[in-house]
Amino acid sequence: MVVVKHALFGLISLVVLLCGCVLIPIKQESQNIYLDSAIYEGSKYIISRVNRFSKIAVVNIQSPKTNVSEYIIESLIMHLVNENKFIVIERSEMDNIQREQDYQLSGAVSDETAVSIGKQLGTQFIITGSMLPIGNNYSLRLKITNVRTAQIIGTQMYTIQPDIVLVSLLNSPDQNNDETETQTQVHIDNVNITNNNTTTINGDAYVNMPGWFDLN
Repeated sequence: MVVVKHALFGLISLVVLLCGCVLIPIKQESQNIYLDSAIYEGSKYIISRVNRFSKIAVVNIQSPKTNVSEYIIESLIMHLVNENKFIVIERSEMDNIQREQDYQLSGAVSDETAVSIGKQLGTQFIITGSMLPIGNNYSLRLKITNVRTAQIIGTQMYTIQPDIVLVSLLNSPDQNNDETETQTQVHIDNVNITNNNTTTINGDAYVNMPGWFDLN
């Protein structure tokens, strides 16, 4: 009888322990990713939300630099084309609409304008988004819109950690600009600090945190 009581007590203790483990929430830390990885993940998300054989266009990506917007747009188009499941509008067709509508690929475009552009292109779905600074990182947001109904069918956000690709795009002068930005540079041994919010140490580029050197 004593053995049965001990066995029953042990069983109850085990059940309580297991229940306690189940009730404890598991905290998953969100990790920042680099730009190319975010673009690839974003293209996979778009592919999962858009019907097969649909006609689709990447209309604009708002960002601090035209270089960044064009890089993201071209990369998304590349991934979508390689998937071989959609009819993807090429940049050449977008350029004509861009001139007619007088909008910038890196500028803010209203939902109404984006849908209007999609209709002119004869697409069923359009991709818009933004790549804007948030703290020391950047936030890439992608939005999929049904052109016929103007309904948003999916949105996704990624936190981008600056890497050599993003830093290079941000530091390079926009190809569309006639004037080249003049950079102020400070050399301290093997450290190079510029007024474009970057620091180079032993050849490695870093984005300056707020409150660093004021060169203005």
